[in-house]
Amino acid sequence: MDFFRRCVYSIRIQTDHESVPQGRSQERRRSMINRKRKLLPVLVAVSLMLAGLSGCGGHAEPPLEAAAYSNLTDAASRGLLSESLADSGISENRVSILLDRVDQFNASVKNEWLTEGFESGAPTDTKYDPYEMQELWTEKNGSFPGYNCRITAFSLFGEFVTAGADQPKTQGEDALFLDLETLTADPAVLCGDSTSKFCALFAPVTAADSTETAEQVKALRAGWAERGVAFEEGTARLISVVLHDRFSDTDNTLFIGHVGVLLPAGDGSLYFVEKVAFQEPYRLVKLRNRIELNDYLMEKYDTSWDQDTARPFIMENDSLMEGYRTVPTAAD
Repeated sequence: MDFFRRCVYSIRIQTDHESVPQGRSQERRRSMINRKRKLLPVLVAVSLMLAGLSGCGGHAEPPLEAAAYSNLTDAASRGLLSESLADSGISENRVSILLDRVDQFNASVKNEWLTEGFESGAPTDTKYDPYEMQELWTEKNGSFPGYNCRITAFSLFGEFVTAGADQPKTQGEDALFLDLETLTADPAVLCGDSTSKFCALFAPVTAADSTETAEQVKALRAGWAERGVAFEEGTARLISVVLHDRFSDTDNTLFIGHVGVLLPAGDGSLYFVEKVAFQEPYRLVKLRNRIELNDYLMEKYDTSWDQDTARPFIMENDSLMEGYRTVPTAAD
């Protein structure tokens, strides 16, 4: 950076401050003017280079340290969620089904494990032990696995997704067997959608033979296109954390390991609705922008470093989410 600054300074000295002394010949004047003209493009190019370097390094948003979230135990946050979903075109029936499942979960676990309204915490912080929570859920609900992120997001967002009419009733059973167990026990949570559309969206797709994010995005989109999966443009957006699993040369897949629904807030910020896991709570998370959403998710899921796989990446509907970035490692 200092080298470029010295170059700019030197050029500016020569172009801005070099005057033509009185009494010199006209030929000398023309020579000096031509030299200025030749130096001007260099000055512009170096200045643009400096601006680019400054923009890349000097103004990067720092990593997210904490976010405000609610487990939807109180009337205020539930009302906020209901209003935000309705404003984004999600039907009253879908909202009602979500809140019924929220009530079922919250009644199955201890109150002290959940927030009272919005509270702030680091992305990986919880107020509970997930194993204790799972045991208490099982004690009250038997073998029913409950609802996970994919079922919850699809229940809200399913009307904005289409899939090919030729898709099988189920696919990807090895990865989605617990999801399918819930959908069999409680088909109402599909809100009139089909299991075939659910599986077309969430079943693993063949990954690219690459560790590059751009190549995996292409592979995911190609896999969805083969199944006829398409997204309707709207206010609500499906946010998917895509994981690359490579067990062998012939078992190389992309899988949506976590997913939620993104909603705009009235003040220009964002709400992210998610179910953390089968036996973990629902969350409504408030974030300033997509970079904060990226950091919130990547802090939790970007944990497999130095592998022969691509880092997790985040899709917004069928495109790489704006603001996507990986969690820095010691090698970065």
